[in-house]
Amino acid sequence: MIDLWRVQYPPDVFPSLWAKIESLVHNKEMASPKEVLRELASKDDELLRWVKIRDIKKMFKTIDREQQNHVSNILGRFPDLIDQYAMVGADPFVIALAMSRGWTVITSERPANPGGRPKIPDVCKAYNIKCVGLLGFFREKNWNF
Repeated sequence: MIDLWRVQYPPDVFPSLWAKIESLVHNKEMASPKEVLRELASKDDELLRWVKIRDIKKMFKTIDREQQNHVSNILGRFPDLIDQYAMVGADPFVIALAMSRGWTVITSERPANPGGRPKIPDVCKAYNIKCVGLLGFFREKNWNF
């Protein structure tokens, strides 16, 4: 969501995309762990204001014990998934939420280069979790802009 808003598909250029995302959230078809909201809050900008004003905050879920166990497992297997110097790191929580609910992960990340730090698609592949890029997600939803 962060890259989507801030870099790739800003709302001033793609307002219909953000209306569709808002609809998914209100229909409970899209969710994310609260750790993503913490990442959003680290930069007080238009995205955070949109989340607050449009009642998008309800999409951010508190992790449960099962998901916490998944996070521990993921970080045990992929300790470099998060930057040890970062204040927040939501990636393992995103993957754990998808793992526990059988959901698809949507990400703008690409797999890591050989020898590089693992990325969300690498971890999803290791755990057999469906992971799609943004355009793949748009195509699955039959969205065109």
